[in-house]
Amino acid sequence: MLWSTAYLESRLPSPLPTKDGGTLYAVKDVRAYVLGLAHSRSGHLYWQRAHQLLLDQADVVTLRRQVELALFCDAQLDLEAMDTA
Repeated sequence: MLWSTAYLESRLPSPLPTKDGGTLYAVKDVRAYVLGLAHSRSGHLYWQRAHQLLLDQADVVTLRRQVELALFCDAQLDLEAMDTA
């Protein structure tokens, strides 16, 4: 699947900090994160939904909400960093 450069460069409404020390700022960051997930995580429905939203080039608000949910469900959303942002 080829994503348009404009879509990949689209910024999320607000960044998503992860517990691995990374922060997802744009669709391209989400794409890299989702495609780099271990199989044990990528099989969950919430990550499959995020992947489908990427394939559909969904709007960034919807994509961000789904990725936030998936990170939260995996206990990988850095809530403390979100509070300080």
